[in-house]
Amino acid sequence: MKSITYFFFYLYVAALLLVGASGVLIAPWELARVFHVPLSAMPARAMATLVNQYRFLKGMEFACGCFGWWWRREIFSDPRYLRLFLVIVWAGIAGRLLAVLLNGMPTALFMAFLLIEAFTGVLMFWTYTRVKYGYR
Repeated sequence: MKSITYFFFYLYVAALLLVGASGVLIAPWELARVFHVPLSAMPARAMATLVNQYRFLKGMEFACGCFGWWWRREIFSDPRYLRLFLVIVWAGIAGRLLAVLLNGMPTALFMAFLLIEAFTGVLMFWTYTRVKYGYR
């Protein structure tokens, strides 16, 4: 179980780092190609605002990945770090589930992200109980 938990933890952290950094750097391309947002059809100010907010959110995603990478040892040994990591994971899951409920099903790729995030959240919660209560 420990090796599966590590696998999903590192997969999740790598995704945060890679997808976050790429979104900051190539936001207009990503919005147009991945999400089919017609940026050129938008008024200039609306487009600039959307891209600005998207880059901000991608920067926060990257920062969460940095937290996971830099404090990976503490996440698996100190309940305080693990709790913060769980807040990051479950906040993302909650946002995705709310979007599914309110806006409908996303593409298969984004449902796969949700499943990976959910597996990570469940496995890391299992780890949290082990770390907090001393089960090894």
